[in-house]
Amino acid sequence: MRDVPCIEPTSYPAGPRTRRFLARDAQAPGAALVYWLETAQPSYEANFFEATRKFGSLMQLVLPDERPGVFVNRSAVHTVQDCGVVKRLVFKDKSSLDVRYSGPSTDLCCA
Repeated sequence: MRDVPCIEPTSYPAGPRTRRFLARDAQAPGAALVYWLETAQPSYEANFFEATRKFGSLMQLVLPDERPGVFVNRSAVHTVQDCGVVKRLVFKDKSSLDVRYSGPSTDLCCA
C-alpha cells in the first residue's frame, strides 16, 4: 500500500494543466508518473498503458542511459538544446529533461 501525502488545496494549480511528460514509476513499473507544467510533484496513474492512451498524442523517447518509457508532450516543449545524440528538452516552465535522440531538434517541439 502506498502512503498518500496530505496536499493542501493551495498547492493545486489553478486552471487546466498541461502535461510535460509521462514515465514509468520505478517502484511500480506497471504504473505511470505524470509530470505537469508548473507542478513540482508528478501525479500517479495506476496503469501505464491506460495513461498513455488517456493522454493521447505523446512522443515516445529514450532517456540518456537508454531506459525507454518516457512519453513527451511536444506542445509543452519551449526549446531544444542540441548536445549531439543527447537533446535537452526545455519546457515552457523552464524545467528540462535530457533524452537520447539522433534526429533533428525540430522534431522534438512544436514550431
